[in-house]
Amino acid sequence: MKEVKSQSFVRWFDRQFDSNTGSEYFDEFLKLLEDFPAVLKEELKNCPIEVSTRKMGDKWSVNENIGHLILLEDLWRIRFKDIMEGKPDMSPADLNNTATDQYSFNKMLVAELIKNLVSERDKTIVMLQKLSEEDLLKTSMHPRLQQPMNIIDLMHFVAEHDLHHLHAIQSIIGNMENI
Repeated sequence: MKEVKSQSFVRWFDRQFDSNTGSEYFDEFLKLLEDFPAVLKEELKNCPIEVSTRKMGDKWSVNENIGHLILLEDLWRIRFKDIMEGKPDMSPADLNNTATDQYSFNKMLVAELIKNLVSERDKTIVMLQKLSEEDLLKTSMHPRLQQPMNIIDLMHFVAEHDLHHLHAIQSIIGNMENI
């Protein structure tokens, strides 16, 4: 089993990632991606709306963190396709997260957001399950990290992004309990 080093206390944009991960890790990362919405659902099963919608300063609320994850699923699928199609560079992300900030995720219930995340993540999982061994060997340049990534590398990146937001959500919930 590949050791996934949690970097939860490092700002997301300051993180580094290994590249050229072997295809033997495909099933492990697929399971992490597939299971994440259920992990999030369990974490938030008793989270009251006043906690899930509360912002701490300029930081996103629990709902906004989940909404951000939903919005990024489309980007992940685009980037996986970029790699499969042999594009030299992956499609860029909006590093300002404009869509997350403009969307009204705090007007939604956690259960509804998680349902949407499950739906979007399922599309990603189905796409990944259809990949060939040849697809797993292709690479494209990650636009921000400026390093080539294969499918498994990007799966690792997405899994770590999930964990980053899970830790942010856990921190919000922990801070609310102390108020």
